[in-house]
Amino acid sequence: MLTRFLITGKRWFQATYGNTYHSVKITDLEKNETITYIPFRHGYGDHYRQTAYDELVKLGLVEKSDQFDHELNRKRFIWNVVDVPRKRDL
Repeated sequence: MLTRFLITGKRWFQATYGNTYHSVKITDLEKNETITYIPFRHGYGDHYRQTAYDELVKLGLVEKSDQFDHELNRKRFIWNVVDVPRKRDL
């Protein structure tokens, strides 16, 4: 059976220096529990997805070789992201 994950990202744009940061929460949908939370990383756009995937590989929950198997990843992941106005909202 394929384990499904909910990936929730939050992005914050630091206007002063023009940097974008994100945080990521990964939830196992089968067990309905949070696996991990990555609080503060540099990266813009969809970089939160790469952060989440790298963390799942590190935890041994997905294979690095499956990273570009888009059909498999469409079944495996639900992606959600929101832009937040303040750093402390990450």
